[in-house]
Amino acid sequence: MGKVLIVDDNKEMRHRYRRILEKMNVEVLEAPDALEVANVLMRDSRELDLILLDIQMPEVDGRGVYEIVTDYGISVPIVISSVLPVREQKLRIPRARDYFNKADGDAVFSKKVKAILGLN
Repeated sequence: MGKVLIVDDNKEMRHRYRRILEKMNVEVLEAPDALEVANVLMRDSRELDLILLDIQMPEVDGRGVYEIVTDYGISVPIVISSVLPVREQKLRIPRARDYFNKADGDAVFSKKVKAILGLN
């Protein structure tokens, strides 16, 4: 079991990831924007095992959210999830734990999450 925060402005993507994660018996929190990320971090930062972070979001993008997380001093693994090619993701947020192109599909997503959370 683990606890994952999904940060994505797209409700359908959050729902898709939630379904996959819940099948792994992972507790899921969601945040559509930076303000909600800050609220979640104030409540649950010590219990988070992973943050799944989109890059392209209105107002504060993924890089800004990444900086918020690191400014809080939270050392939780962050996986970038974007429609951008992985090489572009790495240029925008170079210190993330891993990167996921949304076009790679659910199986690749599941494999990355399981590896980070230590699930079989």
